[in-house]
Amino acid sequence: MPSIKMPTPVKRPNSQHYWIRKKVPRRYRKLVGKWEVWRSLKTADPAEAKRKLGTVNDQIEGEWARLATAAAVAALPMKPPRLPPVEESSNPAPGSEPTALPRQDLLALRAAAHVRIRDGHIANPPGPGFRTTILLARDVDEAMAEFLEEQGVEISPADLEKFRPMYIQARQDAVDDLRRARLEDDYSPNPVLAKLPKARAAPELDFIKCFEEYASKGGLKGGVDGPTAKRWRPKIRDFCKWLGHRDLAKVTTNDGYRWADHLIDKDYARNSVRLVWIAALSATAGFMVERRRLAQNPFRGIVIRDEVEEPKPGEEPTPPRQKGFTQAEAKIILTATLATPSNMISPEKRAARRWLPWLCAYSGARVNEITSLYPGDVRQDSTSGKWCMMIKPSLEKTSQWREVPIHSHVLEQQDGAFLAYVEERRKLGKPLFYDPARSRGGKPANPQFKKTAERVADWVRDGLGIRNVQPNHAWRHLFKSVARHVKMDREVEGFITGHRPKDSNAGHDYGDRWVATMSAEIEKYPRFDIPALNAPPAPHRVRRRTSDQIAADAAAQAARKASRSKRAA
Repeated sequence: MPSIKMPTPVKRPNSQHYWIRKKVPRRYRKLVGKWEVWRSLKTADPAEAKRKLGTVNDQIEGEWARLATAAAVAALPMKPPRLPPVEESSNPAPGSEPTALPRQDLLALRAAAHVRIRDGHIANPPGPGFRTTILLARDVDEAMAEFLEEQGVEISPADLEKFRPMYIQARQDAVDDLRRARLEDDYSPNPVLAKLPKARAAPELDFIKCFEEYASKGGLKGGVDGPTAKRWRPKIRDFCKWLGHRDLAKVTTNDGYRWADHLIDKDYARNSVRLVWIAALSATAGFMVERRRLAQNPFRGIVIRDEVEEPKPGEEPTPPRQKGFTQAEAKIILTATLATPSNMISPEKRAARRWLPWLCAYSGARVNEITSLYPGDVRQDSTSGKWCMMIKPSLEKTSQWREVPIHSHVLEQQDGAFLAYVEERRKLGKPLFYDPARSRGGKPANPQFKKTAERVADWVRDGLGIRNVQPNHAWRHLFKSVARHVKMDREVEGFITGHRPKDSNAGHDYGDRWVATMSAEIEKYPRFDIPALNAPPAPHRVRRRTSDQIAADAAAQAARKASRSKRAA
């Protein structure tokens, strides 16, 4: 075989990937039915495209060589090619899962594939070997992938499995059209195409793609892999599935209210509908308005009113419990931090139980702001000499660095045990409350420091029996309550907790935030009176559940699973 000049990777206007463009040798043109072929290299990286070029080039030349052999057996009875199973990723990237396509759209794709194959050769119908060339020589999955990429269609693995037999049938129907044109000079429209639906117009503003753009460019905390994107992404998809289309430009305010009513009828909490479901839609639409690609935000101003529950006759109304820990609950948790931990748990987990409640209680910080600390984030202020925690912008709501003084009661416990622990972790080069070496390779949206916070919450809720309150965030509510009671300066207290008073003026952004000033306000927080601090560490006791508790826990777990299944449906 004479050598063929190696092509170079090229870009196509309708594709982000590099392609190989290859002239078909004269001896193969009748079999291939083309003067040149295009094949996607399935990468947008120039270096990767060059590496793949040789392999794909060899594959194409191998196919041409097989065509010459296949032409000799054109009269053999044809069987549909055996199809390999679809390989579905067990851990798809956030935002990469395509929405399920209706059967109507899959049939429209079948019609498009039929027309594409037929029209590519109908002007000069090829000879007898063309049926073998089309149906056997080209791998079904490869041809189908190229067709879908040219159409700009993203398809899920489940829909790909449904579309495969449709694509095979489209190829067979197209070949029948070409045979009819060649042998009978019959170019009349195929009646099969008349029955198939036409492709629907692409959405002017694809809502799902708009959300991914907003998550990456719109300042959404954590970006496409952050917890907010992880929580909001399925809400956008569920809305589009319920509405029946993905065109944000066609959505109306009435659609938003109907969606909210639908969720409330499904027993979703009104606050969740307001702050999660509708908030996700409104934030995405608002971003499109900012970019001047949408005239107005259809979800702006949607009001979800709280339901007023009238007490039943003879029933006394039950007041809601407070958001923060009570003083009694706080003492139970802080006392439990002093118990001798089990030797079955890791040093990081023991430290988290020992110090997290104290640090949260005396700072009002969000728990993930503490669990993500590194030893270098605990430092001594050069001006005042006060020890501080550096709260850095992360996946949480905070958007700027905060220097939060550590309450003296924490520093004095057990002759400076906290600072000694920090120094120990500094020497190990590890974070304070988790060990990267123990990572199980989770997603970026579920970092280890969040798992640490969740385990502490489980300990408070299940181990100490403190329920009906957010186990970690309740410290923040308690700090705010105590701050009001002891009359901390509201502006300085906002510096400490990362809150800006709603009635503050521009002065909030002027001047420097002196550590000595913040420390003086933090020291106003009265020390917790925990007798166990002056006693030997309490022994670790294994809390054994009774048979009734085991049954109750099993029933509660079953109820949670049923609730998740209901919401997923």
